[in-house]
Amino acid sequence: MRHVLLSTFLLFSFLPGQEATASKIYWNSLSTDVNVGVPLADDESLKGGRIQIRVSFNAGKSFSDLGDPFFIEKRDIDDLKEISIQNNVFESMPGFKEGGEAHFIAEIWDKAGNSILGEVSDSVLTIDETIPTIVSLMVTSSNSLDPSLAMPADSLTFDLIASEPIDPPLFKINGDDFAVVGFEKSWKTIYPAKEADDGPITFEIRFNDIAQNPGEPVTTTSDKKIITKDGTIPELDNIKLFTSNQYDTSLAVKGDSVFLQFTASEPVRDLNVTLDHNEAIRKSEDSLTFTFFHVFTESDTEGVIPMAIEFNDMAGNVGELVDETSDDSEITYDMTPPAAFKVETVGSFQGKQKELIDDVSPDSPDSTGPGTSGSIGLSSIPDLYIMITAGVLVLFCLIIWISWFKIFSKAGQAGWKALVPFFNIFVFTKIVQKPIWWIAIYLIIPVGYILAALQVSKLFGKKIVFAMGLIFIPFVFYPILAFGKSQIGGQPLASEPKPEKKPKKKK
Repeated sequence: MRHVLLSTFLLFSFLPGQEATASKIYWNSLSTDVNVGVPLADDESLKGGRIQIRVSFNAGKSFSDLGDPFFIEKRDIDDLKEISIQNNVFESMPGFKEGGEAHFIAEIWDKAGNSILGEVSDSVLTIDETIPTIVSLMVTSSNSLDPSLAMPADSLTFDLIASEPIDPPLFKINGDDFAVVGFEKSWKTIYPAKEADDGPITFEIRFNDIAQNPGEPVTTTSDKKIITKDGTIPELDNIKLFTSNQYDTSLAVKGDSVFLQFTASEPVRDLNVTLDHNEAIRKSEDSLTFTFFHVFTESDTEGVIPMAIEFNDMAGNVGELVDETSDDSEITYDMTPPAAFKVETVGSFQGKQKELIDDVSPDSPDSTGPGTSGSIGLSSIPDLYIMITAGVLVLFCLIIWISWFKIFSKAGQAGWKALVPFFNIFVFTKIVQKPIWWIAIYLIIPVGYILAALQVSKLFGKKIVFAMGLIFIPFVFYPILAFGKSQIGGQPLASEPKPEKKPKKKK
């Protein structure tokens, strides 16, 4: 623990020729003890005696005992007796207050009880427990374009004003210590920006007042301003040229516009763009992408047009002059028309006569009118065939689907299971009493389809001819099994007995 020790040497009248030298000592917020040094003479009678320290807060007009007496031991004789009084005892004395001054005196008793009162010490203890604070801390950059930025050639000035006189503060800027100049409350230092890396410039200021009370370290300015070091030269990328020419964007004629587009690596300023020695007009700016243009006139020079881009970043770092594109694209301005000429030969080529779509003559009595071939054109016939074929296929599929519904019902399974894809194959393997791995065989086309037809025919007790009908004419034979009297195992469905008529009762 850091602490401040007060050494007050009390000089007694029996020490002739000794002159006191005044010295100012502080009691601060970190002090833990008052240390008082009392010189003892070479006198054996002092062994077993005692010392009482007294303090005064009214310029020595009255003194109060400071703690309990301290006993004198043999080793203390003919030496300086150092006596420590804890801070809780000292701070509880009447008259202790901020800004007060403590004067000290001591009285010594020998073992027999004889005493002597020494003179008041020349050392005065000043009470100062007030923590110093920073009233104002301002940081300014010498950059003329933006005070929040700094180039390597710029410098930063730190101006600090404290609430009370302080010792020279310690400035640690970007990890390095820097000396300061100033007096009492006002201090200053100048930091060259070239010492910092690119990015925000950080700092920490530590300081103590005259009494060595430590202030809270400071890491931000009073206005929360942050200065950023920018030593990076700006660059341009994706530089390309193109024109509004409708035939070739690398060529231009009078009235066409040439466009120059590029992307900056950081925000830039002071852009000066020239196209064919003319100051270009800014067309758009999207984030860091810029587009400039120039409209060609008669005053422009034919040939490959020159370009140039001058620019600085926001801190003033000068970018390298750009006079060519990233993809080596060039624009050629051409005002010269082709050479004069005259058409010399003109010819005509005849093709074959188009054949009629059908044999119906426009003058035929069956014709519906001039230039027509009938009520229904040939081009519409294929579409009609497709519609009829699709309808028939849908009808056949529906018939087979319903037939399977009934077949599953005859096999003791719920009919809806036949309508669920893949699940119906699983149920079918159970109906025909095959292992579950047969599902893989049923999925092989057309092997699975043929095997299923053969097994269904066998299941209903039908012969091979019926099985062939299931394979080749399924939309006929499956309904026969589904809606006929055939049952599993080949037994026909018995006809239902007619209910017997009850004899009428005679009245």
